[in-house]
Amino acid sequence: MTLRQERNERKPLRNSSVGIDDDFRLSIEGAVGSLRLPDVSGLSLLEAALAYTDAGWYVLPTDPREIKNPGSVVGGKWHEHSSRDPEQIRRWWTANPRYGIALHCGRSGAGVFDLDEDVNDKPAGMAATLWTALQTGAIQATRRLHCGKDARAHYMFACQSDNFGNSAGAFGRWGEFRGKNGVIIAAPTPHPDAETKDGEYRPRKTGPLPPMPEVLRECLAEAGETADPLTGLQLAAFLDAHTGGGCGRDDCSHTVDGPLKHFHKGVEDGASRYETLVKVAPWALSEAMAGCYSARDAVEALRTVYFDAFDESDGRARLAQRSGEFARVMRWGAAQADAKRAHRNDSLPTTAELESFWTSRPELERLRQFARARSVGPWSMLGAVLARAIATIPPHVVLPPTVGSFASVNLFVALVARSGFGKNTSEAAAADFVVSETDVFVATPGSGEGIPKQYAYKQKAEQMNLRNSVMFTVGEVDTFAALAGRSGSTLMPELRKAWMGERLGFGYANAEKAVAIMEHRYRMTMIVGVQPGRARALLDDKDGGTPQRFIWLPTTDPDAPEVPDAEPDPLCLPAWPAATPDPADAIADRSIGDSVQLKFGDVDPYMLDVPADKSAFHVLALPPTVAEKVRQEQRAKLRGEVSTVHALDSHAMLARLKLAVALMWINGRTDKVSEEDWDLASVVMGVSTATRRDVQAALRSKSTAANQERGRQDAVREVAKAEVLAKAEDAAIGRVAERIRKSLRAKNDQPKAAMRRDFGRDKKLFDPALERLIGVGDVELQPILGKGGNAKVVHLQEGR
Repeated sequence: MTLRQERNERKPLRNSSVGIDDDFRLSIEGAVGSLRLPDVSGLSLLEAALAYTDAGWYVLPTDPREIKNPGSVVGGKWHEHSSRDPEQIRRWWTANPRYGIALHCGRSGAGVFDLDEDVNDKPAGMAATLWTALQTGAIQATRRLHCGKDARAHYMFACQSDNFGNSAGAFGRWGEFRGKNGVIIAAPTPHPDAETKDGEYRPRKTGPLPPMPEVLRECLAEAGETADPLTGLQLAAFLDAHTGGGCGRDDCSHTVDGPLKHFHKGVEDGASRYETLVKVAPWALSEAMAGCYSARDAVEALRTVYFDAFDESDGRARLAQRSGEFARVMRWGAAQADAKRAHRNDSLPTTAELESFWTSRPELERLRQFARARSVGPWSMLGAVLARAIATIPPHVVLPPTVGSFASVNLFVALVARSGFGKNTSEAAAADFVVSETDVFVATPGSGEGIPKQYAYKQKAEQMNLRNSVMFTVGEVDTFAALAGRSGSTLMPELRKAWMGERLGFGYANAEKAVAIMEHRYRMTMIVGVQPGRARALLDDKDGGTPQRFIWLPTTDPDAPEVPDAEPDPLCLPAWPAATPDPADAIADRSIGDSVQLKFGDVDPYMLDVPADKSAFHVLALPPTVAEKVRQEQRAKLRGEVSTVHALDSHAMLARLKLAVALMWINGRTDKVSEEDWDLASVVMGVSTATRRDVQAALRSKSTAANQERGRQDAVREVAKAEVLAKAEDAAIGRVAERIRKSLRAKNDQPKAAMRRDFGRDKKLFDPALERLIGVGDVELQPILGKGGNAKVVHLQEGR
């Protein structure tokens, strides 16, 4: 059939819509009937390219040496240069009649299934409905017919250009899919594997491309939401780039054994080996991309378990098929890999657990409703509420001596937000939500030495006690960093002691300065606002143990409703019940507004500088199961079974206990921590761990960007330096060249070796200077008769 006949043949089909749903026909904008696979048998490459454009295809030329590279002729942005302009086609193939033909699938309105398996009929494992649907498309074979492997081909269908990417979805087991910005090489282009694998591009079923059957559309349902698979070379580069140098997380416990265990479990539970591999591959390669382990080790380990899962009696053909399946899944999995996904589920409660937390108790439901009514983050407001609540608990209320001695319930909270994104508003909302009978004194720390002075001061040698509870608040972590970064700063060590309830203060030679705050005689809470990219001052003190003592909570609320509920009533928090004193001595002093301060007779109620009487402690009871978990962790530490890489979780158990006490108190109880308190505290700890890790990731990202910028600047400096040196060397060579001319003008035809010796310290520049003169035709080298071939005289051309 001639090209003219082909054009005439397609005209009556332009408006054909037989068997097409009207809505779908409209959705593909008339692609049916307007896009077809022409019969190009016997045509030259130029004639065939024109036939494809006339049939509705956008076409690209490809270099015969890189026949499958769509950008090998037009360059990197090849998808912008595909054309169906006949004049452009003629220019391309006139420039090189041997150019291959690439069809730009998505832009042309086509989706092409590229079946890679060398089989005569339906591939193993493919559903009959899928196989039947493929046969309804236009088909271009990719193997010679005499090989008896006619199933290997391109199966073409009409679809909207942006419907699908190049991810093969469930079809990936048998081949690849070419959609948006995908290409196929078309007949009569010579197949690159013609000699080795009997490759041949040959139209097998020509005519209009039908709409894609639903069974095939479902097969690609997830393709539009995922990245296109990598090429083989890109996968090799991926494996070379991610060698497992570490993810930067002190608490990372990920190894390649995790994905392998999930693969085995999936297969044991009845899932197909291929589908299980598809689920596991992106997970494993995301962890490898993050640096948890080597990507190449992950691929080799997955290859081993995948192949071991099959019966080796399947034979060589099935072995080859498995190899193709595995390679395609790895290329696809690497394209989906995202380092941010590697740790996103570590210790993070599920959505159901998070919702259950807020609905578990009336006060928590009210807190979230109040936060949303005030347009602040529920978790950050919760942190501020708990810190405020703990500040109203007297210091003699302690946790039992399950490990070591009695433990303080002092609590530190880090509210994580970008500048202006809710830290201060969360605190303000918390202050309005908690209506407490006990006054909460709020202060800003100035230094380690200044912390005790918020509780007491010295008047000559006498200590004047002011209060036994302070809630410290730092609006920006930069302020915290500036205070901690001062030369000789004692802020961090003093905070670590305060969190444990240990004695505060410093030994001074002058007794008038020595403020003493004895252990368990004071209550301290702290709230610090943290911008993710500026948290280094806090996180860098992990060896000292400061960041481990903070609960990290976000100011965000991804599920914030468009229209929040009405603001609920605040939480009324009574004064912590005091031990009943002798009625004759008890005096209620209400001198500070309406807040209650209890004094017993004329005795100082604070007694900050007097050692605590442990027999007077109010010891909070713990459930036996909780106490045993605390002891188990301590035994593991004593036995050396806790890895040092978990440094940032070293105080997690005690921090969880403190949260449980705070949740107990806002629930209206003062006697013991319950199992439910402990479980709810676990959810808060999970949010804290995830938030802290996000901060760590932001810091690493910032550090990486800074290193890249420093590297770029260093490179610029090195280039500039090299340019200066090159200019200096160039000038020096020019100077030596002029000396050579001057010497030859005085005496021409001098032996080259003798001249070089006469140049002293410029000897190293003699040869490049001479080469320059020879290059411009000023001098030439002439052999010295009777001496070796290397003996030359330098001759200055006349007039130079």
